[in-house]
Amino acid sequence: ESLLRVFFSRVRACELKKVTAFCSENKLPFRQLDQESLNKVAAGVHHEGVIMVVKPLLPESAHRLIRGKMPDKGLVVALDSIDNPHNQGAILRTCAFFCVEGLIIPGTGKTLPSSAARMAEGGLEEVPVFTSSDLPSALRDCRERGWFVIGADSNAKETLFDAEIKFPAVVVMGNEQTGLSSRVKQKCDKVVRVPGKGSLQSLNVSVAAGILLAEIDRRRKTRKKN
Repeated sequence: ESLLRVFFSRVRACELKKVTAFCSENKLPFRQLDQESLNKVAAGVHHEGVIMVVKPLLPESAHRLIRGKMPDKGLVVALDSIDNPHNQGAILRTCAFFCVEGLIIPGTGKTLPSSAARMAEGGLEEVPVFTSSDLPSALRDCRERGWFVIGADSNAKETLFDAEIKFPAVVVMGNEQTGLSSRVKQKCDKVVRVPGKGSLQSLNVSVAAGILLAEIDRRRKTRKKN
């Protein structure tokens, strides 16, 4: 229902027969273009021969997520000052892979940029996105609902693999340069780090998010079996 128009290359035409049939039935424009024209429409070269113009997805306030019903083993991810669209998109894709209930991003009333949607590889359609202009307050409300808030910080004393984690859980990822803000740390039940042995002191935030979610998802599945 959000599709407005479709552009595609000649080599992708056969793969899109069902899409173009849908467009014809619903009177939506579609057009085959050469590579240069596709680049102009996409304002870049990373379109892989298919461009779909859709209505913008407007995230709701994080309060909608917090006031809603959360499964006993529910998992939410929150981003503290992470505005890089590539990191947002990569984390969103990981959230979809691990069946996260929602992603909270900074700001209010703004949409994810198209580059984040592309990096998410379909995750934007699978994971609800919410916004918060005051993440510490939102985390306080999460704790009041009985959700366990766990922050990721490369300088934390306790490691992810040693920490006790309760559910439902909120995983908070910080900015790569500054980490978690002091106000956000104060709202965390626990702050952990991903242990490593190499000379580099930190991971890309989207990679770190994948490691945390994999371990936390493993634990909630283990507990379900018990």
